[in-house]
Amino acid sequence: MQTETNSVTLLDSLRCPITHELFRDPVIGADGHTYERKNITAWIQKHATSPITRESMDLNSLRPNYVVKKMVDEFLSLSSQKKYHFHLDVDVCKTRERPMFQSSSKTIYEAKWMLKHGPPIVLIKIDGARAKCEASFYVQLS
Repeated sequence: MQTETNSVTLLDSLRCPITHELFRDPVIGADGHTYERKNITAWIQKHATSPITRESMDLNSLRPNYVVKKMVDEFLSLSSQKKYHFHLDVDVCKTRERPMFQSSSKTIYEAKWMLKHGPPIVLIKIDGARAKCEASFYVQLS
């Protein structure tokens, strides 16, 4: 359980606090927090403050955060090496057509391995604007 908590914390530290997406071009603001450049730029242009501390902030205070950029690049490299490619009705199948859980953006089905014996699994169908972000979170936890 400790590992999952540490993974969530690490993953959260690689996300912009404004959009919760992984950093691509991280910058440090005058408030000491790291943001995605385009997100904090838009925020400062509209509010002229830090979204976290509400202190006055301007675009000239933004500096690249090379350490966080390197951490994100390493995380993405390690994640891409895991190669989670399973095909429905080839590798895994739903045990029932009716979902275990369903909301407006997520459906969870009980599933089983077809060709091998493995741990219990579920299939999650994620819809919406944050689907890619949420899916990367589940990959990190696995």
